[in-house]
Amino acid sequence: MRRIVSYALTGLLLALLAPPIHAQQDVTGDWTLTFTAQGREGEAVERTMEFTFVQDGSTVTGTTVFAPMGRRPGGGGGQNPPPPQEIEIQDGVIEGDQLTFTVVRTMRQRSTTQVYTATVSGNTMEGIIETTGGIRGSGETAFTGVKKVG
Repeated sequence: MRRIVSYALTGLLLALLAPPIHAQQDVTGDWTLTFTAQGREGEAVERTMEFTFVQDGSTVTGTTVFAPMGRRPGGGGGQNPPPPQEIEIQDGVIEGDQLTFTVVRTMRQRSTTQVYTATVSGNTMEGIIETTGGIRGSGETAFTGVKKVG
């Protein structure tokens, strides 16, 4: 009897001391991510990007569409903005509720790398984009995301 009580107490103690286990979130589907960026005049501008994620276990792949900012017709120079680019998501991993992935986009000879780190909760996420390279250099930007339902 003492042995049973001893095993039960040991099991209870281990359960109480174990780190919490987060349920694996499912990010498969279409998402809209929103963040604040610096506009042409230095003002804060809200931007959105559309992502499609495909999850297989803890591996996350997918795409995003990047619409480069260019001169608009009538905005001087008469050039049309470049067409949108579909960009593959790289190094995507989800562990519990923690999602990380990378997007590398190239314009002319310059490339920009963005590493996204987010906490996912059902049909929402929030996190940080760490950007390196590009015109504006390095920095971090907070973002939120909402999964499209339906």
